[in-house]
Order: sequence, then C-alpha cells, then structure tokens
Amino acid sequence: MAYCENEFNQQLERKWLQRACSSLFILSLLLIVVLYCTFLPELSEHIFLNGVLTDTINLLIVVAIFVIVQKANLSTTAYVYLSLGLTFWTAGLTFDLLDEILTQPLFIGIYVEDILRTAGMLLTCYGLKLTMADLKRTQQCLSKELTTDYLTKIANRRFFYQHIQQVQAQRFTLIIIDIDFFKSINDEFGHDVGDKVLTELAALYANVLSQDCVFARLGGEEFAVYVPDDNQQYAIDLSQQLLAIARTIELNKQRNVTVSIGVSFKAADESLAEVLKRADQALYKAKNNGRNQYSLA
Repeated sequence: MAYCENEFNQQLERKWLQRACSSLFILSLLLIVVLYCTFLPELSEHIFLNGVLTDTINLLIVVAIFVIVQKANLSTTAYVYLSLGLTFWTAGLTFDLLDEILTQPLFIGIYVEDILRTAGMLLTCYGLKLTMADLKRTQQCLSKELTTDYLTKIANRRFFYQHIQQVQAQRFTLIIIDIDFFKSINDEFGHDVGDKVLTELAALYANVLSQDCVFARLGGEEFAVYVPDDNQQYAIDLSQQLLAIARTIELNKQRNVTVSIGVSFKAADESLAEVLKRADQALYKAKNNGRNQYSLA
C-alpha cells in the first residue's frame, strides 16, 4: 500500500514538473516573438527566404525533440536537464529566426542568441549523458533478471544451460540436486516455509561451492551444479558435503531437509542433452533407492 502511494505521489510530482517545463518552454517562445514583433522594425527588403527556411526547419526539429522528451519515460534529473536545455536552445534558435525578419539589437545577435544556443546544447548533451547512463543501468538490471532466479537470487535455468554451451568444455561434471518430499513440505508447513527452505539451501550451497562451479536453480525444488572437470573423487566428496549441508536445515524437531543427488560425467564426444539425461537417470536411481543419497552415472 505504501509503495502504491509513493508511486502515485511520484506521478503527481512528475506531472507538475512536466506542466512547469512545458509552460516555461511555451511562454519563453511567446515572450520572444511578442517583444520582437512589437518593438522591432521589419527588414522586409532584406529578408532572405533560404535563411528563414533553414532557421525554421532547425527550430521545428528542436521543438519536436522537446515534445518527444515530454512524452518519454526518463529519470527526473535527465528530464529536467533535457527540458531546460531544449528550452534554451529553442530560445536561441527563435532569436536566430527572428533576426532574418526583424532588426535585432547588436547585443542580442552577438551575446544572447549564441549564449542561449550554446547553453542549451550543453544542458541537452548532459541530459543525454544521464539518459544513456540510465539506459545502461536498466539494461544491466534486465540482463540480471533474465539470468537470475527471482526467489533464491542464484543463476537460473537459462543462464546455466547457456554457460555450459558457451564454454564448450570437453569434459565436466554435472550434479543435479532435488529436495526430497518437497511437495509434502509445502502441504504440511506452508509455501512460505517451502520458499524459506529453497532460499536457505541455495545460500548454504553457494557458500561452499568454488568460484569455478556454476550453481543454478533449474526450477521448482531442483538445483544443478556445473563442475569444470570430471574428477570422480571430487564429485563424490562434493555430493556427500551437499547431502550433509541439506540435513542441517530443520523443519521441526523430528524432521530435517534431505536431498537426492544425481551425478554424470561428460565424455569428450557426448552432447549436453545426453549428459543431462544420464544425470536425471542417476537422480531417479538415488530416489528409488530411498532418497537422501547420491548416485553416479
């Protein structure tokens, strides 16, 4: 509820800011045009159509960019810099256009026009820099979300399989871990406890696995570990350690979490699908033999 109220307040603040920037933009243009047309004489005999046409096109382009910025979903800081920058830039271009039609005081042509245009360009460039930084952060967040499991915060199935395919290792070990009787845990203790078991187990495993390994949640109560070598004794020792770690999680005084583990070793001429199939077969063998154990394939 508090989050919704905060979002609503931010939207109201943003709408107020947009109205303020748009009003400043329109009023500045109207003020320049009205003052020029009211107090300055025309240069009808010296008007050059090409100059007027070029300046008009330039002005319309910047105005169009301003309109786009008003409709874009930008951070507040980037929005302010872009809006102010484009307002100053447009004011400078408006002076430049009116200079083709009316007699302009020298100080405006030399100082005001160029200062406004230059200041507007600088502010707009900085606003673009902020926008690009925001886009980069958004891209990084989206990339992380696509490769991270939302609950356990470890790698997800997509990242796990992509990593194995990218490294193209000739030999490696694949370990699949499945929590025993997980459905009964959810049914008996509640889904909140089930989620807690998943997150706690993932955190415990992540702390003991080496950085060379890739640890991921494949979905549901199933996890996987990629070990970049095929040392059988290491796989056995690691499996025993993973079994012991799972048993440290208590559901109540009479029941602890247990897992079943299937292990397969990739041969040089074997596909990933075949390695996965053998790991699954080893996992089912461990379950059929009574669970709370590992099996090699």
